[in-house]
Amino acid sequence: MTFNSYQFFIFLPLVLLFYFIIPGKWRTAWLLLVSYLFYFRFHPKYVFVLLAVTAVSYAAGLRMEKTTEESRASREEGLAEGGGKRRMEEAARKKRIALWTGVGISLAVLVIFKYTDFILENINGVLGLAGREPVSLPFSLVMPVGISYFTFQIISYLSDIYYGKASAEKNFLVYALYVSFFPKIISGPIERAEDFLVQIRDCRNWKLWDGGRVRDGLVLMMWGYFEKLVIADRLAILTEKVFGDYASYGSVELFIAAAAFYIQLYTDFDGCINMARGMAKVMGFTLAENFNAPFFAKNIRDYWSRWHISLSLWLRDYIYIPLGGNRRGTFCKYRNLLLTFLVSGIWHGAAWNYVFWGLLHGIYEVLGLAAAPFIEKINNKLHTRTQTFSYRLMQTVKCWLLVCFAYIFFKVPTAADGLRYLKRMLTKWNPWALFDGSLYTLGISEKYFHFLIWAVILLLLVDWLKYKKHMEIDEWLGTQCIWFRFAAMLGCIMAVIIFGAYGPAYEAGNFIYFQF
Repeated sequence: MTFNSYQFFIFLPLVLLFYFIIPGKWRTAWLLLVSYLFYFRFHPKYVFVLLAVTAVSYAAGLRMEKTTEESRASREEGLAEGGGKRRMEEAARKKRIALWTGVGISLAVLVIFKYTDFILENINGVLGLAGREPVSLPFSLVMPVGISYFTFQIISYLSDIYYGKASAEKNFLVYALYVSFFPKIISGPIERAEDFLVQIRDCRNWKLWDGGRVRDGLVLMMWGYFEKLVIADRLAILTEKVFGDYASYGSVELFIAAAAFYIQLYTDFDGCINMARGMAKVMGFTLAENFNAPFFAKNIRDYWSRWHISLSLWLRDYIYIPLGGNRRGTFCKYRNLLLTFLVSGIWHGAAWNYVFWGLLHGIYEVLGLAAAPFIEKINNKLHTRTQTFSYRLMQTVKCWLLVCFAYIFFKVPTAADGLRYLKRMLTKWNPWALFDGSLYTLGISEKYFHFLIWAVILLLLVDWLKYKKHMEIDEWLGTQCIWFRFAAMLGCIMAVIIFGAYGPAYEAGNFIYFQF
């Protein structure tokens, strides 16, 4: 049951109806129940996996909280002599055991379900070179939806308790809802405990009905459906056709397909996030912002501060900084960056093309930092006006092209396919394809092709509002007159109905980031 399925259009109104009418003390239990029902619709048996890792991490958090209290009591008794110091050391040891038990079990579940096939594939490759028989599992594993997201949430929760940045949640229902809240469990954002747990605790006391908040939430949801159904799912037709047979096309089609996939990926993921944030907002919850106009980024570092923000911040706080960050010299800084982007690539998928994609972004970042002093010297020597529109545009286009090329490896099945795709795109020139109607043979008719161009322009305008005015579409529409708001919403709804990807052969396509 995805956000764009017919079943969900029945599920969500029923959830909201009961959420608004039941007594406040039952809201947490109700949301937890419907969140597990929602998850049950994907893989019924994996509800027990979700419940198990939730229970283990909950117990680990309580255990760390208890040892912290024991350590504090020992400190108050005095450390100089006697049992106080020994009790502190014992409490610290128990705390480490609780941390690594909770984190280890959560990571083990993630590795088993997500990376077993990848590990076996590489083991069999080595065995094949040695002339040995391949090994295989006597059963098949299907990766639980959203496992990467809720695993990272659990790790951040336990780490924050260990380092004293957060307290363990005593109420199991509250903690279980933090892990499984249905708007965010399948595609994020990756919420921090200190931001979201307090909202769950307080929701029982909220005055729920707020016309402006509900309106803004519905606007966010509708914009998300526009991004997904009108732009992403239509572009998916083109990208599947070209990437599926890239050896048959020339530079123009291959470049357009690469650019289309970048836009498709963004509108698919941002559309899902806007739906999640919108429905959460209707209920009174605030989910973290996950995108901030990434198409306007000036460089790779700026890009990753705007793209998948919750993951970027997680990687910074729980991978890059613990590795040493930039505190131990330039070499260690570059090494830590590459390792962090390597983890990002592995997180996205159990395949070498994702590893290559992650490392490529790391190389972009390292080269950009290393070249920055030389570029600054050249600009100073040539008296380049770096604050002008033209220079900023050049920087944005450069970043856009680098990211676009990197996402070729995100789309193709292997890194070798990515290299072949790039080689053909850079060598098989066919500029006449822009004028002979070839573009309308890529799975999208001329009418839809032209409409998509206007839809992407609208997307850029909405992102420009966020980039320049720091306003999301729901905030901006809220400042306009009621007639304009009504016309804009009606136009968005009509565009989804008329130009959305439907029909007998259409399936409610999973969002791309569901698989991660």
